Order: sequence, then C-alpha cells, then structure tokens
Amino acid sequence: MEDVWIMDSGCSRHMTGHRKWFSSLNPVSTKEYITFGDNGQGKVMGVGSVSLSAKLSLREVAFVRNLGFNLVSVSQLLDEGFEVFRVDLTSVSGPRAFGC
Repeated sequence: MEDVWIMDSGCSRHMTGHRKWFSSLNPVSTKEYITFGDNGQGKVMGVGSVSLSAKLSLREVAFVRNLGFNLVSVSQLLDEGFEVFRVDLTSVSGPRAFGC
C-alpha cells in the first residue's frame, strides 16, 4: 500500500506515513495529532508537498508517524478548487488538466 493513494471523503486533510513522497517537508512546531475513525491517533511529524505526477501536486500533506497508507482528502481537494466526481472509479479534475 506504500505506492497507493486512496481518495477518502471522510478525512479532513491529505496524509501519508511515508517520508519518500515529500518534495518538501517542514516539521510542525506544535503537538498535532490526527484522530482516525476508530478513535486512534497519529502524531503529525511535519507538513509539506507531495508530487503524485508531473501534473498533480498535493499541498499541506500531513506526515503522520506510523500511518500505513496514503490518503487524499476529498474535502481538501474541493477547498483547493478541484472537482471530484465518481463514475466507476474515483476521478479528479480541476483547474489544471491531469490524469490520476
């Protein structure tokens, strides 16, 4: 699952537990935790940018210690001006043309 990104309509921000994805990463200066659906928590170690392709970069991605998967927040995409729609698989379109 390290190379798979899951679109999640229930999470409030993009997040990953894999440092390798970040093109830039800034440590957080305060204690910040993400609460998951099962009420478990993960510590945010930093926030940065992730390039998923030449045409798609995610901003404000949380680097969460011990998170075993990568999540793309639908609400964060919408806040950034993208349109999200579902046909057979989840697809994304926005102000820039790209494939996902």
